[in-house]
Amino acid sequence: MKRKRYDFLLKTEEIILKGKNRPYFERILINNLKKKFKDDLVFIKNIGGAFWIRANDKLDFKKILGVKNFSPVLVLNTFEDVLKEIEKSISEKLKASLVSKRGFKIEVKRGSKDYPLTSLEIKQKISDFIKQKFNLEIENESTQINIYLYYQNKKFFLYEEKIECFGGLPVGSSGKGLVLLSAGFDSPVASFLSMKRGLKVYFLHFHSYPQTSKESLEKVEKLVEILKDYNLDSELYLINILELQKFYYQNVPHKFLVIFYRRSMMRLAEKLAKKLKVDCLITGESLVQVASQTIQNMKVINYGIKTFVMRPLLGFNKSEIIELAKKIGTYEISLLKGDDCCSLFIPKHPVTKANLGEILKIEEKLKNKIENLEEKTLKECLIIEKNI
Repeated sequence: MKRKRYDFLLKTEEIILKGKNRPYFERILINNLKKKFKDDLVFIKNIGGAFWIRANDKLDFKKILGVKNFSPVLVLNTFEDVLKEIEKSISEKLKASLVSKRGFKIEVKRGSKDYPLTSLEIKQKISDFIKQKFNLEIENESTQINIYLYYQNKKFFLYEEKIECFGGLPVGSSGKGLVLLSAGFDSPVASFLSMKRGLKVYFLHFHSYPQTSKESLEKVEKLVEILKDYNLDSELYLINILELQKFYYQNVPHKFLVIFYRRSMMRLAEKLAKKLKVDCLITGESLVQVASQTIQNMKVINYGIKTFVMRPLLGFNKSEIIELAKKIGTYEISLLKGDDCCSLFIPKHPVTKANLGEILKIEEKLKNKIENLEEKTLKECLIIEKNI
């Protein structure tokens, strides 16, 4: 018995504007598709600004970054076949009373010029055919009868819907990054936005177990499970900073605690980033969202860090971040109960405009102990490494 095959048309957006670099991005996108769908794919053909995919199953490409939209399609050899399929489809809809509005929308694009009619001429022929057969009028807006036709490589691709995706660039086309991932809303969204710009990301989570609960660690693992669908696979690294936090709590003015925690976190992240050979660090910081995220505090926290730090959410407010979390699927997990290290040993009145000189002066007195604790902490991280 012959196995059923499914055809899809994938459209990109930014990739087609990349000029001479376009083949590089297209090659990575194709590799990502092969990695994601493996044996389900029969073939992928680049047909000039679009990709024709044949598969053994119905596939969903919404989480493949770099894809603007995709459509299940009929692949036809002649224009006469196109008209027959259109007639069949409209007849079935009318017979089943699926169409209440007696109108139709049509879009035609001719991707190559080896067909004698232009896009407008093809569109007019289809429009005249439908008017004559069914007495329907063309509409400018979307209706219950939507006809899309794409011609390329001597094939007609006929479809009824465009399923919107996230667009952007293929994961891995812009380098690699290490995300400082919390269990909240912000850093998972920052991870997604980084991936959407073509970064392949690794994840680093700081925790304070057993002072904080296991729920936080479980939340992070669930978040990575969701994000790896966009990232194609993921590595999660865990660093327990409880001993560092206890040390700072006993030796640092409490108003500076968050600054010292985050300076250690950035130094540890940078060291791990070097081991992983990634190009940047990524945080979920949003300007002035909390006390540590003022410009003055971020400058102090970053001082001494040579690795480039990306903050994709810098200009986002909380409601915008939450809306994105809902779209990408992390919202429900981030909403779950679970404390994390950022909520431990936090002063009532943290400083919002830390003075770098004052911080460095305190740090210098504690330098040897801090370095020893950070070295011990990083070694333990490499033992706890988890592949998801």
